[in-house]
Amino acid sequence: MVQKAACVILVISLAAFLSCGIDEYYYLPQVSEANITRTFNNDAVINFPRINQYYYATNYTIFYRIYISEHDTGFTDIQSQEQRNSISASLVSDFNALQSVTDPTITTAIPSINTFSGRNYFRLELEEVDINNILSVNGGSLRLSFPTAQWGFPVAFLNNSNQEIRLRRSSELISLEPRGDPFFRNTADLSDYEKANSEINADVAGRNGASQHAYVSMYIVATGYNNELFSPIYSKPTHISIFKLPNTN
Repeated sequence: MVQKAACVILVISLAAFLSCGIDEYYYLPQVSEANITRTFNNDAVINFPRINQYYYATNYTIFYRIYISEHDTGFTDIQSQEQRNSISASLVSDFNALQSVTDPTITTAIPSINTFSGRNYFRLELEEVDINNILSVNGGSLRLSFPTAQWGFPVAFLNNSNQEIRLRRSSELISLEPRGDPFFRNTADLSDYEKANSEINADVAGRNGASQHAYVSMYIVATGYNNELFSPIYSKPTHISIFKLPNTN
């Protein structure tokens, strides 16, 4: 009887050990720089790989922030440090702060839920389409295109389709302006320094003074959910590009 009781205790202890075990390591792969093709400052194609083999993966997310500037880069390549310096000191600050989490060689720098929100980066959305269904765990290709002509609408194309889907600023903004125009276009309201605050255009890094140009910096990150801690998880982000917004004046 004593031996039988000892066996029962051993089985229960082993089951408890196996159920607790070592905490699961959550990992999502970073989108490689090689998967992004940039054309000047108005076009980029992102090939995002399949991640449905990670049961905790949910989708990809694109984070953005808009920067008001007096500097006109024209439609050229503006990915250099010199160009970032010319556009906005806020852009330089954000880019440098995020550099460690984007660098694939720095494995100790892992993004958290506050990595982007803490720098007033918001989630990109699409008009009349749930972007989470577009940037799905099944992978695919997304082209972001910013027109060079005035009054144009920046759009997305999915998987080499010819169907345009307009890009939209985040619905998380409390009071986005201009009202009725949530698109990525440089309007008088968008570049208004007084409106670049947490209550209105929180996604805009304003500039005090005459400003005629606007740019947006974007990052893509694989997103998942930790069911043990009830918290989101992220891959290391990858910088997509800096795009020039079309003017409306």
